[in-house]
Amino acid sequence: MIIYANEPRLHYELEAITRMFLPERRVIFSQDPPEEKEEAVLVETRYPGDRCCFRVELRLEGNTAFLEGESAADAAESELGVCRLLYQLLCRRTGRSIQWGILTGIRPVKLVRKMRQDGLSEEEIMTRLTRDYLVSSSKARLCLETDRIQEPVIASALPHGYSLYLSIPFCPSRCSYCSFVSHSIEKTWKLIPEYLEKLEEELRRTAEIAMEKGMVLQSVYMGGGTPTVLTAPQLDRLLGRVGEWFDLSQCQEFTVEAGRPDTIDQEKLEVLRRRGTDRISINTQSLNDHILETVGRKHTVADFLRAYKSAKEFDFTAINVDLIAGLTGETPDSFRESLDRVMALEPENITVHSLTVKRAAELREEKALHLKDPSPVAEMVDYSQQALARGGWLPYYMYRQKSTVDSLENVGFARPGTLCRYNIFIMDETHTILSVGGGGVTKLVLPEDGGIHRIFNYKYPYEYLSRFDQVLARKEEILTYPL
Repeated sequence: MIIYANEPRLHYELEAITRMFLPERRVIFSQDPPEEKEEAVLVETRYPGDRCCFRVELRLEGNTAFLEGESAADAAESELGVCRLLYQLLCRRTGRSIQWGILTGIRPVKLVRKMRQDGLSEEEIMTRLTRDYLVSSSKARLCLETDRIQEPVIASALPHGYSLYLSIPFCPSRCSYCSFVSHSIEKTWKLIPEYLEKLEEELRRTAEIAMEKGMVLQSVYMGGGTPTVLTAPQLDRLLGRVGEWFDLSQCQEFTVEAGRPDTIDQEKLEVLRRRGTDRISINTQSLNDHILETVGRKHTVADFLRAYKSAKEFDFTAINVDLIAGLTGETPDSFRESLDRVMALEPENITVHSLTVKRAAELREEKALHLKDPSPVAEMVDYSQQALARGGWLPYYMYRQKSTVDSLENVGFARPGTLCRYNIFIMDETHTILSVGGGGVTKLVLPEDGGIHRIFNYKYPYEYLSRFDQVLARKEEILTYPL
């Protein structure tokens, strides 16, 4: 599929909308109009007076259709107008619709917050989302509710506050749907001791920099990968270093992704709780053994139930359970059963992910299975949001990812008073995050304009180890920014 626009600024949004409807197509940009027989999206704009007139043409599978429109000669308004026309053409041609309309950003709640800060009422925001962005009423309401719940947490961010992220990019095995930068310890376990040694070194220097800058630690999050692939002594030492080197006096939460039930035991849970961890995740993804086996999970439903029961004995403030809508072999009925069984356990947090298929993952070809309307994955997601609302869980953070089936969203739900601050901070991007470890991305929020400076660590453990001097050198950049 060729995309041609006489204004190249339109390319990104045109590509994003095209991919939502035609994820199996390879999309390329052209500086010249394509040949007549080539599949393409063609956009031409012109500016008579104070208006922008545009024509959008879709050539797909031997058929050609076009629509024309106009808007004020404003870059944002003309872009919205062009995108709406392309969306309408794709809806007609494919027989599908997208619940998020032409909204392609990964953080839709930020758009709602911006509208609210600009003085729009909730009714005006709903109108703007549904009329201008073609978002469904249910998704627009979800955005508004999530924004309301996030507001007090965002307001609690201190002027010099920050969160600390520790990356443990190792897993007991690699799931077929995985898109994270992580390695199976079946192949890389020998790297773990050296990795932890370097991680401690980076952690110590980060603590020194934070102290020198007068920064205040508000939350800690250890993720991956699966941090609990580490042994109990390794966890004990690493978490002990955090308590030793960082001032935790104003830290409001300490989260560790226990993640895979097959990595959890009594000794590790005792270490986590003793070292100050008050939030953990135990992520089963499905309560269906044959689905777990199909996607490469090395645990059973019984393993999850055992791990969950053990964790409840340690009185964590919150336990999160993840589920994925759209796994291989999952049906709306089997997903409903999994969700209902998880809700019956009454975890404080439940996160529902829509299946995201990355190019490198083994399941990419399965996206085509969901290109139907109504979508079974959308049915699963809709059920989860309705059932969790009835059960008293509130949506507190949300994000979207590229290559997600049906362009759907991931939503974290929480009982009142148990939401994860870090998840809100990382999505809102108005709070500095200092990250250590392979794949970690430090985000410095600059006070003068709210801009973000990112410092990237090398992704893969072997890169992180072999280029560690550069990792430390990059950390010194923090000292050069006003925070």
